[in-house]
Amino acid sequence: MQIEKRAKDIDAKILELLSREDKPVSTRDLSLRTKFSWHTVINHCLRLQISGKIEGYKIGNLNVWIKRKI
Repeated sequence: MQIEKRAKDIDAKILELLSREDKPVSTRDLSLRTKFSWHTVINHCLRLQISGKIEGYKIGNLNVWIKRKI
């Protein structure tokens, strides 16, 4: 299905960006870099966090994300 492929592409792009970073990246920065809406990025980040691929936490009022080290 086309929707599943798009979701996997978004996940892959988020994971690729996070793997290149040494420090946590905010949802807003991910949104600006991937050209996807903030809402799309936060939904995918939360799903990736649940699946154990990334870690997320809050700094002040920002959600930040980092790729999980295996």
